[in-house]
Amino acid sequence: MSMTPILHPGGGYKFGALEQMRAPGLIIPQGDIFLFHGRHTGANRGFGSKHIWAEHQQEMSASGFKTVDDGPAYVATIIRQGTPGYYGDHTWRSLRVMAVRSSAGTAIIEFRQPRESAGLWSIITAYNGTRTHGTRVGTVR
Repeated sequence: MSMTPILHPGGGYKFGALEQMRAPGLIIPQGDIFLFHGRHTGANRGFGSKHIWAEHQQEMSASGFKTVDDGPAYVATIIRQGTPGYYGDHTWRSLRVMAVRSSAGTAIIEFRQPRESAGLWSIITAYNGTRTHGTRVGTVR
């Protein structure tokens, strides 16, 4: 159930897409962006809607997103067409990009390549901070 995609408030499952991008010494692959039901296993451990709510419930509530079911709407205020993407470094175990919407917040997305797919980006977390890290490598389409 953790890898069950959640509908975007505007319809469909895609929250956007990234085109192939280049970072110093690295090609960042293209793919659609999805929010999954996810799981939360502890502080700063987990991914998806359940993790976002568990970690950022207070700031979401303060912004008008009062329940876990409001998570997709919260994420949609951050990840939308034109949101810039930043690549930091290789400190994470997997390939991650930071999508920052200056007035709304930040989302961290991770590249995954399931067997049946050419690859996709999974929303790991989202929060109201807007401090960027790394090199701008593209924008959400």
